[in-house]
Amino acid sequence: MKNDIKTSEDVALLVNTFYDKVQNDDVIGYFFSDVAKVNWSEHLPHMIQFWETVLLGKATFEGWPMRTHLVLNKKEKLLPHHFDRWIELWYGIVDSLFEGDVATEAKNRARIMKDLILFKIDQMDQNQNIIQ
Repeated sequence: MKNDIKTSEDVALLVNTFYDKVQNDDVIGYFFSDVAKVNWSEHLPHMIQFWETVLLGKATFEGWPMRTHLVLNKKEKLLPHHFDRWIELWYGIVDSLFEGDVATEAKNRARIMKDLILFKIDQMDQNQNIIQ
């Protein structure tokens, strides 16, 4: 039986394992390396803080991830299949490492984020069409 996500160390394991996989992914890896040009030594601690806040209730994260995704979408269109792949990888890593209520919540929160980001991108695109 696997343990649930309970500690900051668990969150760090989840995030680091996930982004190790993402960096080499054929579908979404280029967003991080070529489009966003992510500095991993800065990004990973930030993502750990984000997921600590979301999953463990620790108020360690400051930022607005939605803005980051909207700006990224202006550089390279984020499409539903990109987010489907992100979810597939996230669920796979969560399931391979953990099980329990918080692990389930990690998957639920990721799905909600995916839906919200895609909704906001669609709104932004519709507003651009109105302006043009």
